[in-house]
Amino acid sequence: MNSVPASSTETDHAKKTIRYEVNGEPQVTQEHKLTGRQILDRAGFTPAEDYLLTRNEGNKPIGLDEDVPIHEGETFTATFRGPTPTS
Repeated sequence: MNSVPASSTETDHAKKTIRYEVNGEPQVTQEHKLTGRQILDRAGFTPAEDYLLTRNEGNKPIGLDEDVPIHEGETFTATFRGPTPTS
């Protein structure tokens, strides 16, 4: 059985670096989908449960376990919603 090699387009796509931002801070990935939790964790917003992630275009909240397609130049906002310590 002959295997068909991946086209150069598929290979190039798999290795492409995608640049995006969370709260104005640049991030990069080579994955074309990340979960909301992965986006927050990689940007340093931990624990992820304390943050609400939204895609700036459309302003739609993103669930922590929701798969999110990542596009070049995309921007996200992480908003703190965890407990606030009292003095």
